[in-house]
Amino acid sequence: MPRFHCLHYEIDSQALSVKAPNGEPIDIRPKTCQLLILLLENAGSSVSKQTILSSVWRDSVVDEQVIFQSIKELRKLFADDIVIKTIPKQGYVWLAEVKTVNEQSSDNKVNRLTITFVASIIFIAAITGVYTQYWTPAQHASPSSVELNVSGSVVILPTENRIPGNDHSWIRLGLMDQLIQRLPSNDQVGVLQTDYVMQVLERASAPLTDIKPDHIPNIFTVSGADFIVATRLSGSPHDYQLSYTFYRPNSQHKGAIFNRDIQGAIDELGDLIATRIGPSSPYSASQYHADFNNEMLGVAIDLKLENKDQQAIALLKSIVDSDANNLTAHRLLVESYLKTGSIEDAKYQLNAALPVAREQADNQELTRLLYFQSIYSIMNGTPELAAQTIAEGLGLAQESKDWLFLAYLTELQATIAMHTDDFLNAEKLIEEAKGYHQVLKCPLGETQSWIFLSELAKRQNDTEKQSLALKKAMDIATKRHLTIKIDEIESLINSL
Repeated sequence: MPRFHCLHYEIDSQALSVKAPNGEPIDIRPKTCQLLILLLENAGSSVSKQTILSSVWRDSVVDEQVIFQSIKELRKLFADDIVIKTIPKQGYVWLAEVKTVNEQSSDNKVNRLTITFVASIIFIAAITGVYTQYWTPAQHASPSSVELNVSGSVVILPTENRIPGNDHSWIRLGLMDQLIQRLPSNDQVGVLQTDYVMQVLERASAPLTDIKPDHIPNIFTVSGADFIVATRLSGSPHDYQLSYTFYRPNSQHKGAIFNRDIQGAIDELGDLIATRIGPSSPYSASQYHADFNNEMLGVAIDLKLENKDQQAIALLKSIVDSDANNLTAHRLLVESYLKTGSIEDAKYQLNAALPVAREQADNQELTRLLYFQSIYSIMNGTPELAAQTIAEGLGLAQESKDWLFLAYLTELQATIAMHTDDFLNAEKLIEEAKGYHQVLKCPLGETQSWIFLSELAKRQNDTEKQSLALKKAMDIATKRHLTIKIDEIESLINSL
């Protein structure tokens, strides 16, 4: 059974007990404590009176007065903070941020002691140069230390929109993207971009809409994420409620932001997330472009994920025709053209998009467009031009700590080196790209790096090295449930 921490109070859902910030037990009626736990479990969301009666007083015939009394007791208990908001005709919302900690079984506690012992041995081996396997200490850290040290990928999930009508249909990806664009990456953290998050959801077999808490563990597994943010927008114009859940591997926090303006709520939540993931200040609304406010862009991404490329291309062309400054649509259109072999169309779109990116000084989208321009140059048989473009893209990616495209662009450099038989440099570049993927703790990227190394070994006729690289790739793909890679690796192994 979980324990909850809120405003320095500790609430035990199994013992139905509450401890004050000083550790002293607080006298609380069992039914009032059950109501408290129900509100904490649904922090940031409205809990109706009917739900309360059926959950807390399910074995009794009572009226709503019992709820009013318990709510009054809870407000008195948390006297110095406004913790419960009454939503007329809906119910009650717990406002304060909540941390949930799941109790570990005794077996798990023994395992943790074992891991600590093994970790100490590994550390000694590492400093003597014996241990060389990739190691991620945060994976075994205690909940309290994990809470303070986010490292790896940050995943912002699509927003659940509970506001009826078409005026807010942009919310699902638009609000999500605005949060992402506000958050800068740093030396330990990489904030995954919107269209890449959608690929992560596909790999995790999670729906693109209506993501449930049950999907979160698999998203952690396939993405390498260390911090996941789920959001829900409800309320009505001029009375918006943006509920959020911060997921960590061993804990979660829930809360809600109330604001008359959606942009104000986004900015508040962006500031809150930024304090959790690193020292960098979030960008202001004037420093990023909200391309995903166009609902059609989300539809186009859904089509791309379903491999309906021609339908996606038609939709993306329509978006670009109506909004020439939508760089995300430009970039996705270039990517779709390259994927379908429409090289000249890709060239035309690149020529249209690159000047817009430079004029807007949108270095993030410019980095991505330079990546695709490099691919175009390689496909067009001009690797020298590709090398120049890659160098420009790497400079921008390094400046913004864009770990994903540092990896992608370095892999392109490795590809060029490999095809010119510069094997030593190719191996160095692939290892460098693998290091960028490891900053994000991205299992898919690291798997791909091992596949690249197997291809390099094949070109050098080194079967043993090729087999070892494919084994490494298979180990990661199997452990992280990367089904899209397992078949590919098995095919490569069978061809040895």
